[in-house]
Formats: sequence, C-alpha cells, structure tokens
Amino acid sequence: MKKQISAIDLHYMAEELQALKDSRIDRIYQPETNLLVFSLYKTNKGKKLLRVEIGKALFIAEEKEQYEEILGFGQLLRKHLDGCFLADIEQLKPERIIKITFKAKEETKYLYLEFFGKGNAILCDKHNVIINALEHHEFRERVVKPKLKYVYPMMNYNMFDLKENDLSNLFKNSKKDSLVTSLATELGLGGLYSEEVTLLSNTDKKQNPKNIDEKQIHLLLNSIKKIINQKINAKAVFDENNNVIDVAPFDLKYYEKHKKQEFETFSEALGYFYSQFREMKESASDMKIRELQRIIESQKLTIEGLRKEEHELRQKGELIYHNYQLIKEVLDEINKASKKYSWKEIKEKLKGHKIVKEVNEKDRKVVVEI
Repeated sequence: MKKQISAIDLHYMAEELQALKDSRIDRIYQPETNLLVFSLYKTNKGKKLLRVEIGKALFIAEEKEQYEEILGFGQLLRKHLDGCFLADIEQLKPERIIKITFKAKEETKYLYLEFFGKGNAILCDKHNVIINALEHHEFRERVVKPKLKYVYPMMNYNMFDLKENDLSNLFKNSKKDSLVTSLATELGLGGLYSEEVTLLSNTDKKQNPKNIDEKQIHLLLNSIKKIINQKINAKAVFDENNNVIDVAPFDLKYYEKHKKQEFETFSEALGYFYSQFREMKESASDMKIRELQRIIESQKLTIEGLRKEEHELRQKGELIYHNYQLIKEVLDEINKASKKYSWKEIKEKLKGHKIVKEVNEKDRKVVVEI
C-alpha cells in the first residue's frame, strides 16, 4: 500500500489543486485525528471538498460522506479560517510540504501540510509564526510549537531545478551503496520514482553512485526531467489478484506489466485508492466488533450458568446446614456398621430406609434424601 505521497506526486497534485484558488471556505471538518476536510465554494463552480489524509495524501474528494465530528484542531481551524478565501496553494519544492494561503480582508494565514514522518498540519499567521499545530514536536534542527517561527527541513538538492553538476556532486559525496537508494533518499525521489529513473535511463540501480560516469549522469538527469514534466494521465495499479496496490499521476515503466485503471484526474485516482483501504479498515473494524459481541454473549451465558450453579449449591448447602445433626447421625451409624459388616450387607440392611435412598457399595457412598 502507498504509505505516503511522494514529492513527485505532490508536484502533480499541486497542479490540479490550482482549480481551488479563489474558493471560499464553507466548512472545516476533522472527524478523525488524522483527517481534515475543507468544504470550499467557488462562484460559478459550486462546492468542492479538499480531503487531507495527514501524512499520507491530499486530493479533491467527491461529496459522499457525512462529516459530523470536529476535533480540537479542526475547531481551531474553523475559528481562524471560516469564511476565508483560498488565495494560493503550492508545494515547497522539493519538500513534501504543501503551503495553503488563506485571506480575509487584510488578514493572511498560512496552513502548512507536511507529508513526511507521521505528517503534520501547522497553522501560521502572516509572519509565519505558529498559531498551533496538530502535533507539537521538538527536533534537533527545529521545534514545532505555538509562538515560534515555522521552519522546515530542506533537501540539499532540488530535483525540480537540477543541473548535471548538482547530480555529479550528489553522487560523489553519496553515503549510500546503491544508485537507487541515493536517488530515493539523498535526492528525495522516493523508492518508486528512483526505480523509474533507473529503468528509463537503462542504468544499473545497484551500481555504487560514486562510480556513475558523465554519460550516465546525463541519462539520469534526462529521466528525472521526464518524470517531472509529464501530462497527468492518472492510473490505479493492480496486482495479479486484482487488488489495488498503488496509484500514479501517469503511466510508469515500473508497472508496465500490471493491470491498470485510468482516471480523469489524479485526485480521482487517489480518492479511489484510499477509499479501498477505508472500506477494508471499516470491514476489519466490523469484524472485530462482531467478535467482541460474540465473546460478550458467550461470557453472559457462562455467567448465567455460574449463577444457576451457585444458587443450586447454596440451596444444597443450606439443606445440609439445617439437617446437619440428622445427616451426622446417619453417617456415624454407617461408619460403625462398616466395621462389622461388608458394604454389600450394609446395602441389604438399609433397604427401605426413610433417609438413605441409595448405597454404592463399589465407591462406598450413600445417597440421603432430606
């Protein structure tokens, strides 16, 4: 499953999200800790929903679900952003960060959406001072807390404005053992697009980056430029069991042998992709609830059975207590008789007894009725 949207994916998503510019915020929802939904209205265009899966993805969603709950951070966003206009939306390249600018009269606020680590949403004033964040953090290089300036980690190289000399320096100083790992982590392409770049350039992905020559650098750079200058032709990708495994803004050589489903927009593809896992999650939750209900019902029956057993044993105990003297006399007489007679003889002698109803000579037990 696609755990997080990549910098390349964000590049294409930011392109689609330009359609939301000049929309007014109609409502903000936070039904779950890691989900923000912005209901936006644009004149002559109607209503659109911007769905933000914190740390994973964002896309324009279809209006299907009913969002009632609003958690604390969502309430904060409502307080500061209700009625504001979405003035701009951009990717802070090459980072996995989206910056949304909101304006109302002379007031400006920024919402930063981070899609690395566990993800975060940070609301700032016009001076980029943090008003509040979904998650507060203290890192060695930065602190994300209210009243502090918002700063974010920066890659050493910008893949969207890369020169051959930059790529040469990156590989020369690489601390990775393979080309594909260097591209994924040190350039920030991510695993999938690093694989794609090596396939398009016909370069051995396991090669040590320090051994990459000028010709290969040229081919690799052209491949990087190719994947960031495609036209959106979104696809959902399926495995051999027809399970959706990924989504991409355009056809990838890496998935050329896989079955795909085409979508008009990247948002639609992402919406479809994440809806599959939400349904699976809900189904798993339903199964868990049913299992817990079954256990509870079973425990109720067990408790009821134990209560009945307790009641019966209590009644027997009270009968024994009230007839203790009589039972003791019977047992004493039987013990005395067992010293003179066999249990077979005792059984014969006790036939027709008022209290002793049964004698088990094999186990040397008697049944009395009281």
